[in-house]
Amino acid sequence: MLNGILNVNKEKGISSARVVSLVRRAFGMKKVGHTGTLDLEASGVLPIVIGKATRVSDYMMTKDKVYETELIFGAKTDTLDAAGEIIANSDKEVTKEEFLQVMNTFRGEIYQIPPMYSALKVNGKKLYDLAREGIEIERKRRKVKIYAIELLDFSFPKAIIRVTCSKGTYIRTLVDDIGEKLGTFAYVNELKRVRVGELEIKDAIKSQDLLEIPKEGLIEKLYPIDTALKDFDKMVLGIKYLDKLVNGQLVEVDKNYGKIIRVYAGEDFIGLGNNFSCDGKNFLKMEKVFYERADKNL
Repeated sequence: MLNGILNVNKEKGISSARVVSLVRRAFGMKKVGHTGTLDLEASGVLPIVIGKATRVSDYMMTKDKVYETELIFGAKTDTLDAAGEIIANSDKEVTKEEFLQVMNTFRGEIYQIPPMYSALKVNGKKLYDLAREGIEIERKRRKVKIYAIELLDFSFPKAIIRVTCSKGTYIRTLVDDIGEKLGTFAYVNELKRVRVGELEIKDAIKSQDLLEIPKEGLIEKLYPIDTALKDFDKMVLGIKYLDKLVNGQLVEVDKNYGKIIRVYAGEDFIGLGNNFSCDGKNFLKMEKVFYERADKNL
């Protein structure tokens, strides 16, 4: 079975689920998933997990992300982006200096209220489904982190910013909050995700090309599973430990990180293991095994 992560550049106007469907067709396999929904109106990096890599989708979701967005001042829409209907207007003009001053206050840890038009589920139902029914419910504030925010261009009533942020950050909400703090309104006109963790848009395969590229070409573009796990400390053991590790046997080791780590036997990635001490000795036991012998791969 094929295993790995495919870096796809989702085009604007198609769903993340549609991209998964295209990848399934391209590879001829069912075990395919994405690592967090990218808005229908947004484009950019959408990591697709294939085979055993579907087991690391949660880890991929925790990666920091970088977005570039064009925002427009003077109006608020019900969806907080250009796809929605305008529900409020303002004729207040904003200078570049005023915008920079307010924009910079959003660095660091901030709180956001998720928008109604989002894939977030409440009691098993997606918020955007409720919104389309005209139902609005109370949403809890969530803490997110803005690692960096940079102004790329300013020409009132438009501005372009680049945002590096944590999991769970809504750029539409960020833009809306900036507009309110400026005493006006603002909404997202264009949104592009340019990086997820180590995956960059310049290296991504366009979603519209997925069925045009030969399967062998797509296989060559697969990133290894451990790409999603680079935040874990790494332990490399001798190849002689391979069978014991794969079979989940307890192995005595020299080090103790006292936590879950990435484990390799020689150059082969095995998976995630629990490294601990007991009776003065250090041990390792695999928690998740991703390794497959070469003769089992397609």
